[in-house]
Amino acid sequence: MARSLGLPRIAAGLAGISLAAVLAAACGGAGSSDGPGASHPDASVDAGHSDGASQDTGPANDASSDTGSKDADAAAVEGDAGLDAHLDADEASDADAGTTDSGTSALMQSLFTAAPFVVLGGATVTNSGVSTVLIGNVGTTGPSITGLTGPPFQPSGTMEVNNAVATQAVLDLGTAYKSLTGQACPPANHLTGMDLGGMTLKPGVYCFTSSAGQIASTTLTFDAQGDSNAVWIIQVATALTIMNDATAVVINGPPAMACRIFWAAGTGVTIDGNSHFLGNVLASSQTSLLTGASLSPGRAFGIGAGVTLLSNTVTAAACP
Repeated sequence: MARSLGLPRIAAGLAGISLAAVLAAACGGAGSSDGPGASHPDASVDAGHSDGASQDTGPANDASSDTGSKDADAAAVEGDAGLDAHLDADEASDADAGTTDSGTSALMQSLFTAAPFVVLGGATVTNSGVSTVLIGNVGTTGPSITGLTGPPFQPSGTMEVNNAVATQAVLDLGTAYKSLTGQACPPANHLTGMDLGGMTLKPGVYCFTSSAGQIASTTLTFDAQGDSNAVWIIQVATALTIMNDATAVVINGPPAMACRIFWAAGTGVTIDGNSHFLGNVLASSQTSLLTGASLSPGRAFGIGAGVTLLSNTVTAAACP
C-alpha cells in the first residue's frame, strides 16, 4: 500500500500540501498533520488574511512547516506499512486455516432409516465367506439373510428380515436413489466412455449415460479440497463394475468423508476381488462383492435384487 501512494504523495508535496494531512482529514486516522510541528494549510491561510500579514512568513516558518510535513508524511508511511502488515497477516491466517467451500454441501443425501445399515436389499442377502466383517445393521425385505449368524459375531448390529423396519428402510433407499439420479450433471462432468481408474474427482455431480467401470489395479481419487462438507454423486445409467485390486481414496480430507460419496447405478454393481472401494453404493437391482473386496467406509445396497457377499469388509463410518 505504501508504494501505491508514492506518486500522489509527490504530487501533493509539489502543491505545498501534505498528503498525510489530507488522509488524516478524510479518515481521521494516524498520520494527521495536526500534531506537534505540523502546519495546517487552511489555518495558515486564515491567519494571513485576518492580520493582513503575508502568507509567506519567512524561512524559519517554512522550515518548520517542511519539518512538520515530513514528520507527518513519515507517520503516514509507517501507518501504511502497518496496515499492509495487518492485511498480510489476515491473508496468511486464511491460508493457514486451509478451509474452502466447494459449494456442494446442499447435495448431501439423507439415507433416512437406511442409514444404520451397511448391507440392505430388496431380496435375499447372502454371505458365503467365513471372514466377512460388517460393522452396522443388515436387512432385507426378502425371505432371509443367509450365511450370517448375527451379533455378537456378524454383523455387529441387528438383522432385520422382512419386517416393518426393513420395509421402511428399502422404501427410503428408493427415495434416496430417485433424489440422487435427479441431480443435474454439468456438461463438463459427463464421463461416458471414460475409465474411472486414474481419475481425480472434485466434489460435484458426475454421470455416465451407459455403464461405468474401473480397470484392475488402478486408483480413483476423491479430492475434498479441504472442504469438510464436500459431496460427490456419481450417476451410472446401467452397470458399475470395479475390477480386481482397484482402489479408491480420499485426499485433502479424512477417509470418513467417504460417507459423502454416493453411487447410483441403474442396474447392478459388481466389486471384484481384493478391490478397496468407497462410498454408498445404491444399485437399483443387485450389489455383489467378490472375494476380499471391501467398502470401507461405505454401504452396499441392492434395492430390487439384494446383496451377495464373499469374505468382505463393509463399514459405515459416521460423517466427520
